[in-house]
Amino acid sequence: MRTQKNHIATPLALAIAGLLSPGVFAEEVEQDTETMVVHGTAEEALKQQPDVSIITAEDIAKDPPVNDLSEIIRKMPGVNLTGNSASGSRGNNRQIDIRGMGPENTLILIDGVPVTSRNSVRYSWRGERDTRGDSNWVPPEMVERIEVLRGPAAARYGSGAAGGVVNIITKRPTNDWHGSLSLYTNQPENNKEGATNRANFSLNGPLAGDALTMRLYGNINKTEPDAWDINRAQNGSYAAGREGVRNKDINALLSWKVTPQQILDFSYAYSRQGNIYAGDTQYSNSNMSPNGLVDTLYGQETNRLYRQTWGLTYNGIWDWGQSKAGVYYEKTNN
Repeated sequence: MRTQKNHIATPLALAIAGLLSPGVFAEEVEQDTETMVVHGTAEEALKQQPDVSIITAEDIAKDPPVNDLSEIIRKMPGVNLTGNSASGSRGNNRQIDIRGMGPENTLILIDGVPVTSRNSVRYSWRGERDTRGDSNWVPPEMVERIEVLRGPAAARYGSGAAGGVVNIITKRPTNDWHGSLSLYTNQPENNKEGATNRANFSLNGPLAGDALTMRLYGNINKTEPDAWDINRAQNGSYAAGREGVRNKDINALLSWKVTPQQILDFSYAYSRQGNIYAGDTQYSNSNMSPNGLVDTLYGQETNRLYRQTWGLTYNGIWDWGQSKAGVYYEKTNN
């Protein structure tokens, strides 16, 4: 048996061959190319992930001053401020809510450590806590960055983080002495809205070269409650406005570099927070008689928290990465 191969030159193939002159095959064409090198960081890559948002100190500095970090975090995708229910009792105490799963399913971390002071406040019969959450323990000026994790990115933190996680990273001590004093006031145009005044300071620097450094900051602020009649309705009832708050915070950190790659941090913090009564939506604020409930409690602290924390953290820097381990104690009196 004999096999025969036939090669057929089509008109299209002949046309292409005619366009290619011998010089095309004989010459090497030199081309000048430009090389562009793009430098990126892990934080930039993390910031662009769909389930993660990063708020840096530079971002905070660009925004108008706020009294509570929740006012900054609420601008991130999937984040809202809400109570545990829709009643808005006690002047709409609002907490961070991620993906609509409620404040109880949003975990707050400070330097990677869970903060659970709000759990010291019992549930009301309406199924919510009379608390402002745990986003007001750190002044905005002391924040290095805030990481907001949603969905699968927060799954490794457990059931308390079903909605998401907010990790507040504070600024580290520096090798040079630095100090600051900040004053902030917010006077609303409507005199029935509560005004805010705040003062905080920070001091950090070396105690023994770069081997032993310290950081100290304090904060005191007060937001007045809204007027009892700020939300007057046509039927003569008065829904409560926003509660006020009084805060005092002090925080100290001592960092010891045992070696450049082995660091021990000793930390202590004390905070006092009180909510200032503005009324209740479940009661009518129209009852302002001398012995009425609103008249008796308006402007008083209805809830007071005393929070203390101690911590010992080990940070290791290795060729393959970093490790972190620590022992922490948190005590909250309500």
